[in-house]
Amino acid sequence: MKRALVVSALSAALLVPATPAIADSLTWTPCEKEAECTTVTVPVDWAKPDGPTLDLTVARHRTTEPSKGVMVYGAGGPGGASAETVKYIEQSTAVGWRRDYDVIGVNARGMDRRYPITCPDGGGPQNDLPNSPETLAKLNTDHATYAAECRRLTGPLYDHLDTASNARDLDAVRAALGLEKISFYGGSYGTLLGQQYAELFPQRVQRMVLDSTMDHSLPDAAAFGATEAKGMEERFDQFVDWCDKTESCALHGQDVRATVTELQKRTEAGELKDSSGAPLTSLTLDSMTTSAAFSRDTGATALKKLTDTGVAEEKNTRLYVSGGLHSVLCQDWNLQLRDYADYQEFRKRVEQAAPMTRFSSYAQHPLSCQGWPVANTNPPKPFPVKDTVPTLVLNSRYDIATVYPWAVNLTAQTGWGLVTYAGSRHVTYSSIPCMREHTDKYLATGELPAAGTVCAEIQQQQQETRPVEASWN
Repeated sequence: MKRALVVSALSAALLVPATPAIADSLTWTPCEKEAECTTVTVPVDWAKPDGPTLDLTVARHRTTEPSKGVMVYGAGGPGGASAETVKYIEQSTAVGWRRDYDVIGVNARGMDRRYPITCPDGGGPQNDLPNSPETLAKLNTDHATYAAECRRLTGPLYDHLDTASNARDLDAVRAALGLEKISFYGGSYGTLLGQQYAELFPQRVQRMVLDSTMDHSLPDAAAFGATEAKGMEERFDQFVDWCDKTESCALHGQDVRATVTELQKRTEAGELKDSSGAPLTSLTLDSMTTSAAFSRDTGATALKKLTDTGVAEEKNTRLYVSGGLHSVLCQDWNLQLRDYADYQEFRKRVEQAAPMTRFSSYAQHPLSCQGWPVANTNPPKPFPVKDTVPTLVLNSRYDIATVYPWAVNLTAQTGWGLVTYAGSRHVTYSSIPCMREHTDKYLATGELPAAGTVCAEIQQQQQETRPVEASWN
């Protein structure tokens, strides 16, 4: 039996104004109460435009007010089903934009129900962090076997899931709509779609907002993993500060970092157990440590119990591998490690960047791409500075998914504008009024906010919970 893997789409959004809509030749049919849908045919391989094709689902939500134009929405993921989100966008709590614009969403390759990424039931292979050339070789073999089966079940499309291909798909939709230019809002991994569209088609962009951005200039696995790890470490630092000031914290009055360091030593010595009685793995301890950064009370209590009893409350965790997510990610980034020595250097870089949290879920992604049989078809590189439209980048200072240095690096390369939210919110427009105000002004005028613009943190009533999956949604 097999199942289609669909990566969840970004849940909250704004979309960006384009030039006034021009009559298109597409046939639209109602697909939800407030939306209409059509399909646009594109080649599976853009290098072979006369070869096999696929039909992409396109959804449109029309404003009931005089429209200011067409806006394209890029969902997170990777591989977000943007059309599915647009179908239900009437239910969004985002302010203003639905009244002003016609919103377009295009399902990413492999995320359409008719052409899904399809992988074996049961999920990806389960491995611990490699600790020898032999265990790294096993991980590579397991991943290669799993991904090869995904490739067989999915068909030729599997080799062409990269975001650059999706950007070319988007331009085909633009042409089918009869538009000279489009505007774009992308959230999380959807920001990479916007960046690559601006790179490939710089003269066809009117406005662009990148909310919680990726950085496609990261050259290798070590750079990717270390920057993600550092972001999680900074969130753990906030937990330590909270615990020092909060008497109800189970570790209050202790040197939290020294406690974690001692737990790391005891784990390596084989002195600690998981809930089943098996030796606790370093990856599981890292998971417990990062959990404390999100669920502070319960995380501190779990670390205290482990310290006192030597037994964790959970079973050992394994490296996370997703057929849907990693089938895209491993084509978009240069994450392969050459050999065990390269792996050791990668691990050293990650642990130096994050000595407490080490291999958090986001820092693990390069390991999930080891052994993947599909070539890195969309290699990272510095953004080629061209005649691009002034673009607005939004990012939280303590976002652990799209870390702040990525936004700083992207805007340094491009000269684009950056507005910083002083908190940790991932995707900020719909939930942070200050970020929304700056965005709405940019969309109305095309003028970027002043350099160094910062929105103050809003104290959340409830703590964030640790993400179940380390995706960019």
